[in-house]
Amino acid sequence: MKKNVYFVQIALSYSSPCFLPYSIGCIAAYVMRDEEITKAYDIKPVIGMRESIPEIMKRFTDPDYVAFTNFVWNLEYNKALAKELKKKYPDVKIIFGGHSVPSDASFLDKYEFIDFLMHNEGEETTAMLLKALASGGPLKEVPNLSYRTKDGNVTTEEYHPQDISSYPSPYTEGLFDHFFSEFPDVEFHATLETNRGCPYTCSYCEWCFTKKIRKFPMEKIKAEIRWLSEKKIRYCYCADANFGIFERDIGIARYVAECSKKYGYPEVFKPCYAKDSDDTVFEAGYILNSNHIDKGVTLAYQTLDEKALENIGRKNLTLEHFSSLYSRYSEAGIPTYTELIIGLPGETYESFCKGMCNLLESGQSNSMTVYECQVYDNAQMGDPAYREKFGIKTSKIPSFGIHYNPDFNGVREYMEVITETSDMPKADWVRAYMFSVVLQTFHHLGLLRYFAVYMNRERSLSFYDFYSRLFDFIYSERQGFLHTLFKELYNRKLDTEKADWTYQRDIFGTTGWYFEEGAFLELVLNFDEYKENIRPFLDSLGIEKDIYEELLVFQHSLIRRLDTEEVTINSSYNFYRYFKAYDDKRFTALEKTENTLHIRAHKTVSSWRDYAREFVWFGKRYSATLMINPRDIITYTEY
Repeated sequence: MKKNVYFVQIALSYSSPCFLPYSIGCIAAYVMRDEEITKAYDIKPVIGMRESIPEIMKRFTDPDYVAFTNFVWNLEYNKALAKELKKKYPDVKIIFGGHSVPSDASFLDKYEFIDFLMHNEGEETTAMLLKALASGGPLKEVPNLSYRTKDGNVTTEEYHPQDISSYPSPYTEGLFDHFFSEFPDVEFHATLETNRGCPYTCSYCEWCFTKKIRKFPMEKIKAEIRWLSEKKIRYCYCADANFGIFERDIGIARYVAECSKKYGYPEVFKPCYAKDSDDTVFEAGYILNSNHIDKGVTLAYQTLDEKALENIGRKNLTLEHFSSLYSRYSEAGIPTYTELIIGLPGETYESFCKGMCNLLESGQSNSMTVYECQVYDNAQMGDPAYREKFGIKTSKIPSFGIHYNPDFNGVREYMEVITETSDMPKADWVRAYMFSVVLQTFHHLGLLRYFAVYMNRERSLSFYDFYSRLFDFIYSERQGFLHTLFKELYNRKLDTEKADWTYQRDIFGTTGWYFEEGAFLELVLNFDEYKENIRPFLDSLGIEKDIYEELLVFQHSLIRRLDTEEVTINSSYNFYRYFKAYDDKRFTALEKTENTLHIRAHKTVSSWRDYAREFVWFGKRYSATLMINPRDIITYTEY
């Protein structure tokens, strides 16, 4: 009689949208191609939705083996479900694999309900394990495995597959078809791999198991893209560590664009671009962005501090190269954004904040994203010796929902975040993070971008000094909406136990927002009060009265507002041409000349929920919060 095998990859939430369980699907598809396995086992439909534990238990009937893939977003749920399965079916064998399973056998000591641990990639190891269990063969010959014996835990030899070209696709093999019929009201997103591996060794990352990059065949990739299009998958995440590292990636981008035009899907294809941005990345990014199926190209830095870069084993582009790349993408109409990580060993408050501002000096006014540094067991940063060396202290914080509706269905997930190092005490970490919130709210989202640029160019005031002065002004004031809002955010960031780090208000929808997004939305919602609160700071800059008053009108008028279809600004200074030249990395002097700037919005919305979604979430990569970007219709006339 065949043994029953279940494969489980629980999504982040049981709500829409929801990712299909790609990783465990790859393993299930691989083992189902093996006749020896299908003769011995009945492979059940893949389980992936985060139902309540009592509800999901109904999906199991006499399980003999249940294999879980574990990530930071489902580890606690998997442990709770596995425990219940063991209680109801004492003879079931539980297999845990995935990125949240450490490379040693420690989970076997911690969790008696787990029988096998699988390390590294799972396709071939799972197949070998199932065959060994069916035949009674020696488990010690199965690589990447930890299990118990009467003499203690055993971990077998490490193995990394060199050839993945024959691995089948869970999409085209039909392993996910049942999700669409079982959950018709859920919008499913998908994951695509065109290769595996990463040549870099960043200490905070455990994304890839091998430095060697192994490619999937183009025919498999194209078949999967067609499947996504035909299934009307709106959002596809490309899980390559370095999309654009190979010339063939240009062809993949082109094929995605062709399918999107033909079928209307995917609407978004989001890759993680190669770290060393070159002509291939540019071309692939141009294809995706010119067809409006990507939000921009990442120019990832993580940190600009040389000491921190050395500590994490990373090398960055020079700021000169960054500046030239930014200009190239800008001229082509491709938005770019920069990612930074706060809490890296070696970084200080000053180096982090000045690093952000140095990027502004190099041209990155469009968009930045700052991430807390998470620690993973399988990353170098998870090594106790590494932590001790750099004085790393972490907090285990509840997972929070940015741009999705948290629906943990009774089991809360957690992540481990660095909140202190020997170079950045906790107080500095909080202050640095809130500096980034202030900078992003007022510069990248645009509330004071033109004042900052004007002071930088005309008064030689560095962006660091401008935003430091603004930061001090916000927190030194003891009254007003502006101070109250940012003080609340500061106190929430300071509390690393509750870790209420998602901004949410029903008027902006049920989704969660980054602090800078929430702050921006609140300030635009309360725009008149904001203008009154910020006036003393702007007055203190000492700008000549006639320029100041007109610049004030220019700055405030360009903030996109609810129900605003068009804006007309009459000015006696060439602000539009002046700031446009700055954005294009050219010089144009500020001149006194009568002019009219007329802008017709490319899109208008009538609710704050739509405003938040369309202009802050979907649009911040191309400065949609400002009514002055390539998608708006702009007419400028000088007299």
